[in-house]
Amino acid sequence: MAETYYTIKQLADIAGTSKVTMFRYIKQNSIHETKHKGNANLYDATQKNLILKGFKGKGVSSVSETDHDETALIQELKSQLKAKDAQINDLHAIIKQNQRLLDQQQQLNLATNRQNEKLLDGGANNTQQNVSESQNMDDTDVLKPTEDNYKGEEIKTSKRGLFGWLRR
Repeated sequence: MAETYYTIKQLADIAGTSKVTMFRYIKQNSIHETKHKGNANLYDATQKNLILKGFKGKGVSSVSETDHDETALIQELKSQLKAKDAQINDLHAIIKQNQRLLDQQQQLNLATNRQNEKLLDGGANNTQQNVSESQNMDDTDVLKPTEDNYKGEEIKTSKRGLFGWLRR
């Protein structure tokens, strides 16, 4: 029956540790290899049992500490996720508020533009009274003619602008 030999890597995998930790443990406890195969140190079953006995006590406390650390990490990550969710909800509320404000601003700009166009179409009849009346009107009043600037006929004025030459 052939005897089984183990490398440091195999022993580390069995013990659930790294190769470096396994190598240091073997060196500190003066455990010598049974034979060499190339650069690898090989250990027999007796040495394997001796090495793993030393890791059993360490492995149990190490595992419980690791479990505790992982549980604490999970709790910390959960709390961070809750904080991020709260920040995202706050940002959604701010975005909705900004959208409402933007809509209001656009509506006010549209009403102002309509009033300005109406005043410009009125031509020379722009008095201080017309200006003050148009300032008191809301955007629905812009389409209604006022008594002072409506004569029953439409006065077309040439509009100047970038594409004014197309209207000739």
